[in-house]
Amino acid sequence: MIIFPTGIKITTTEQTSLLHMVSEPEKWLRDAITEKALSQKNTLINEWRPRLFADASVTELPSSDDALCALIMARSDYKTRLQRDAAQDPPVPLYKDSIATFEGTSRMGLTVRRPDRIPSDATVTLFESGIDLSETDTNCIMAYVQDLEDWVIGALMGQVNRGKKLMIRKWHPIIMADSSVTTMPATEDGLVAMIVARDDYQRIGG
Repeated sequence: MIIFPTGIKITTTEQTSLLHMVSEPEKWLRDAITEKALSQKNTLINEWRPRLFADASVTELPSSDDALCALIMARSDYKTRLQRDAAQDPPVPLYKDSIATFEGTSRMGLTVRRPDRIPSDATVTLFESGIDLSETDTNCIMAYVQDLEDWVIGALMGQVNRGKKLMIRKWHPIIMADSSVTTMPATEDGLVAMIVARDDYQRIGG
């Protein structure tokens, strides 16, 4: 499965904030998705193993985790998180809070309706050809997550925001104490640009 087939466009400030935390944003995000899939796979197996043991119709179980997950997901009583939420009374609506926030962020004076329609000079594109995920990883995440792309955007922007906050928290006092600095930007984005332009700036991500 390929998600974000045209890539994920982020502002240059968001990229700078990411790079404050991690040296390879695309690798970091891929690793985060892989870690999420593994965690959800283990949760799924631990949740379903007692049910399978108690089911007299199940006479044997696969020896591999991937095959065991496939067996679980093929059962008539298995439902994804989205299916479980839809089956509740009243149904739980599909939330895409992270995507809504991401697409509603003002970038270079524009309100973004779709992240793949921002002017290229305003952004940096991550994963230009999309993110290719295995069927097993996708299904394991969807066992507990309503919307995969929304979760990915949430993880990405969470790291962006952590990077920006840590950068400003550390460097704002340094700038304030620098007698050579006579004025400061009035926006966070401007302050981030000022920080990374300093000769003494060092990022956490190395």
